Amino acid sequence: MQPTHQNYTLGITTYKERFDSYLKPLILHLNHLFPDTQMVVAVNGFHNQEEQKNYLEKIHHFLTPFKNITFFTYNEPQGLCKLWNQIILKANSPKVFLLNDDISISNSFRKEIESSGILGSNFGIINQSYSHYLIDKSIIKKVGWFDERFPAIGYEDHDYEIRMALQGLVPDFFNFSSIKNEVVVPKDWSWGENDNIILRKYSSANEKHYLSKWEFSEIEKEGFIFVRIAQGYVKLKVGMETPNFYTTTELN
Repeated sequence: MQPTHQNYTLGITTYKERFDSYLKPLILHLNHLFPDTQMVVAVNGFHNQEEQKNYLEKIHHFLTPFKNITFFTYNEPQGLCKLWNQIILKANSPKVFLLNDDISISNSFRKEIESSGILGSNFGIINQSYSHYLIDKSIIKKVGWFDERFPAIGYEDHDYEIRMALQGLVPDFFNFSSIKNEVVVPKDWSWGENDNIILRKYSSANEKHYLSKWEFSEIEKEGFIFVRIAQGYVKLKVGMETPNFYTTTELN
């Protein structure tokens, strides 16, 4: 059915290696629980273009019949920040849940969303993990877009929470029993061997940008601000301001 419930949108990021094992069962379960709710699926690129071509044909065939699903695809790998920004731009609702594809949910997931109080939050993290969180578009207007200079995956959550802190904003935290992050370690990454892997599944290129953008201190110093996720004091380096990747007038 066409989405008629517009209090929130569900956004899912995915790529080739998760299609059969995680994305398909997740979409089927979410569609069963949220048949009236818009879902936006961001399909990332992959380093092997022949495999990506076949994958895109399969995922297009799978997603097209769902009338409540908007999806967009890439041939080449994109950074997670770009995927998040594009989901937010395409969301019809002011509140957007951004979800990894390697999660499992129970039948009480919708009930927990609508009874937990998270819909009263402008930035709500579920179970202490950025694998599943809510962002209101009003936060984008205050803090800005996710930093698309991060070329792959890793540290985008740290970066955004630091930028929130600079605006006097902090996340809200919610515990859900109905969702589990499976923390799947990929056997192959979107970008292949073009980047070194750190911490088992993140990009060294993202770490490089993160460290080039922020200065850190274990003790309080002038010009620094304490940030929870960084577990210390942080200051923006000169000339590293986050660009305005899109205008806020582009938000629905």
